[in-house]
Amino acid sequence: FLPSHMMTEDSKTHWADLFSKWGSKLPGLSEEETEEFQTAVKVGNLSKAISVVKKSDELLRNTKLKIAITGDTGSGKSSFINAIRSLNDNDSGAAKTGVVETTQKQTSYPHPIYPNVIVWDLPGIGSPKYPAETYVKDMNLDQYDFFIIIAALRFTEADTKLAKEIKRMGKKFYFVRSKVDADLANEQRKRDFKEEKTLAAIRSDCMEQLQKAGIISPQVFLVSRWDFHKYDSPQLQETFANDLDTHKRHVLICALPSTSEKILKEKQKALQEHIWKQALKSCALAAVPLPYLSVKCDVDILVENMREYCKSFGLDDDSLKPFAKQVGKSVDELKSVMQCALAKDITREEALKRLRENFSAAVEILNLHFNHLGNMWQGSKTHRLWQRKFLTTDTNQQSGLLLRNSIPPPNSFIGVGQPLRVITKPVDLACHLDGSLF
Repeated sequence: FLPSHMMTEDSKTHWADLFSKWGSKLPGLSEEETEEFQTAVKVGNLSKAISVVKKSDELLRNTKLKIAITGDTGSGKSSFINAIRSLNDNDSGAAKTGVVETTQKQTSYPHPIYPNVIVWDLPGIGSPKYPAETYVKDMNLDQYDFFIIIAALRFTEADTKLAKEIKRMGKKFYFVRSKVDADLANEQRKRDFKEEKTLAAIRSDCMEQLQKAGIISPQVFLVSRWDFHKYDSPQLQETFANDLDTHKRHVLICALPSTSEKILKEKQKALQEHIWKQALKSCALAAVPLPYLSVKCDVDILVENMREYCKSFGLDDDSLKPFAKQVGKSVDELKSVMQCALAKDITREEALKRLRENFSAAVEILNLHFNHLGNMWQGSKTHRLWQRKFLTTDTNQQSGLLLRNSIPPPNSFIGVGQPLRVITKPVDLACHLDGSLF
């Protein structure tokens, strides 16, 4: 680490000014980590500040998220478990679906790309094997971060009893009304059919029955496994993500299926919040003039982050394979419309090449605006500039991929991950955050 005396008074003053802009919580850090980081910087102890960042990243890597899904037989909970993990029902690792009860015990389904995100399929409450009176203890419900209670028609007394128990535990729960596509298909036969009116009626009916059962201000989300980007699915994902703490929210956002432009923006924002930390770690040891960027920056950290960006946006082989099935195209066809590298193709050589291509312009910006912070901060700023550019490019490529495959082939059956028809062009999804940080 750099010794504490390497931080000049000008640097400490600059950091203090930034803290006043950022508020009580720094992006990518918890409130406790923010306080510890700020304390270290205010006294000029940069090595301690970097240590806080490293510990935060280590905690993030080890953070596990457990999501519990429960519902009656035929409610569509297995299909929902597959959809939230970007899988088709017949993919390897998918939850078994069927019209008969397939869940006899608690079953875990790790996310195929982010194994620290684990979705648990719970047996329905109130069965002879799992009576309502002992369900909380039998299922060890305290281990889960939040709960999704699914019903295909009406929520039962057992569902509301479970919700009350979850609330008593201080946990979050969400009611999901599934298979709304089937309801809409049935209602379309009526002359006065209006989709918005039908959806509003379904939601109102669900909320009314839950309120009668004693649930105060229930949240009900309407979803379809086969149109997972539509209806209330994006709002549902945004809601339970926002209810999590800093690290668990980041883990979840990265793992969510990229089925809407809003989720793509949330992914980019979540990843961008951590760029400054990675840049600070990578360039912290630099205490000499910068002849070449490769001397100052730990390229391994950069490569690791670039690969993670690709994975989060579905730009890796494991994500492209199920997506190709869903749109009726081959993986090679999808790759042919992509202009950026896949996760596996990101190497040290590739990273260095791109860094050198952008080095001159970055250094000019640094010399104009950040000279008073010293060489270490210059290298860190250059590192951040490049990661932002790469992150934005990846997001654009994913948007373009969704656009180019938005028209399904004739007679195709599109499942989770169905491309958006609302995206009209690849868009720049860069978050307009404080440039001095990102």
